[in-house]
Amino acid sequence: MRFVVEGTRGAGTDGRLESVRSAARGFSLVELVVTVVLAGIIFLAMVPLFVSGLKTTSTNTRRVVATNIAQAQLDKVRVLGATPSSYANITNANLNSSTWNPNLISTTYTPPAGGQPYNISTSVSPDASTAPYKTVTVTVSRPNDSFQTKVSTVVQNPIPVSTSSTSGPSAGNGPFPITAAFKNSAEVSSKGVYVVQIAYNSATPTPMPTATVTISPTLHPAASPTNSTVTWPSLPGGMSYMYIVYCYSNDWNSGNTALYTPTTHLLGNDWVKFDTNPGGS
Repeated sequence: MRFVVEGTRGAGTDGRLESVRSAARGFSLVELVVTVVLAGIIFLAMVPLFVSGLKTTSTNTRRVVATNIAQAQLDKVRVLGATPSSYANITNANLNSSTWNPNLISTTYTPPAGGQPYNISTSVSPDASTAPYKTVTVTVSRPNDSFQTKVSTVVQNPIPVSTSSTSGPSAGNGPFPITAAFKNSAEVSSKGVYVVQIAYNSATPTPMPTATVTISPTLHPAASPTNSTVTWPSLPGGMSYMYIVYCYSNDWNSGNTALYTPTTHLLGNDWVKFDTNPGGS
């Protein structure tokens, strides 16, 4: 009986030793090979994604560079548009020449890090030196790139363009009539109604009065009917003249002070109306 017990104890010890040996042994060669193969397949499948990402990043970088080149070229063209003499140089021939003004206008750009240069072409429309404005388009391209970058701007001729305008039914300078109407023409005093014309010198930056003229004759409306009017039929208009219409009333300050309209430029047929008894009936 003692022999059996000792034999069982020995067998248990050998089992535990065998278990420890199995745990220390690790992966078998077959397991390692399978793991390596699977990892290789996964990495191989991801390679196109990495390549595509790198290409996209590179393309976007070149697009940004091309846009900056085009904007820089337009800035140089705007410098030319600052004065009339340089504005005339904004032509297709000059902006696409590598020798016309190489310190200002470029036809190529080579990155500092090397690589293929960018080509710069510029179009101007219209090409005439005296055009009131020009549309300038800069195109930047690069060999082996499938895209082109285009940027446009409009440059205005700095030479002042003469313009003219008219106002009124026919010509801006008239002649035009001024008609004065009255709430009650019977209240107009014997001093009557008259127009003062103020002539201005329009050649100065701030026009100054050069003459003040009372338009002759002084008119008197008919006492009846009370809605009668008076008219000055042919007066010069435009911004070089201003007019004030004066009217004396029997009921306004005993007829010693004239009522008058605000100053106005005569840009068309004018109509003014007087209340010869303000605050009265």
